[in-house]
Amino acid sequence: MLEVLEKWTEILDNGGAVDVFYLDLAKAFDSIPHKRLLAKLQSYGIRGTVLQWISSFLSGRQQRVMIAGTGSDWESVLSGVPQGSVLGPMLFICYINDMPNSVSSFIYMYADDTKLCREVGNILDQTTLQKDFNDIQTWSDTWQLKFNSTKSKVMLMGSTNKHAKYLMKEQGVEVVLETTSEEKDLGVWIDDKLKFTSHIGHVVAKSNQILGLIKRSFVYKNIDVIKQLFTALV
Repeated sequence: MLEVLEKWTEILDNGGAVDVFYLDLAKAFDSIPHKRLLAKLQSYGIRGTVLQWISSFLSGRQQRVMIAGTGSDWESVLSGVPQGSVLGPMLFICYINDMPNSVSSFIYMYADDTKLCREVGNILDQTTLQKDFNDIQTWSDTWQLKFNSTKSKVMLMGSTNKHAKYLMKEQGVEVVLETTSEEKDLGVWIDDKLKFTSHIGHVVAKSNQILGLIKRSFVYKNIDVIKQLFTALV
């Protein structure tokens, strides 16, 4: 987060403009095909007993849905990495590790959150950024990880920004990607002016909600108890 903000701030301070794609992989941890994951691991040099162990870790899993104590039939799990495990996130990172190889713009990834950005001073920069985004979509189609079109957005930063329209492929049809003036980025609200007024507002509002819940939940407000609750929750 600090590295990204440093780069964006430097560009804006110099009078430039930045276009940022906030990309969200739909059901990322559940969508990874096991055979392709094992093939990638093998290409990284993981072979023999370790590869067999990982294959065993992924295979033979089943799941079902429970509603009001009634369960559906068990179905085999043929894709995805087990969430809640130590190994699951590492396998996911190995699977998406080569995504940056297909672009020339700056790309930052944290688990399934991806930011693609570029300083845009002219139409050529915008065209290059769109091409990089197209290449990432091609990568996602090849490796069967789809971007969520409703959660993927673009933020246009800088007073000199030309406000370009960027396209995203959705079921074979190109649609204009939604623009946003603020986005929650790894727990921090970022706006297109890189001011933290919005973030502070969200934090204060959430704190007031929790404080209101404490007030409504306790008839007798012992000062020591309220202090502990306020310190822990607010």
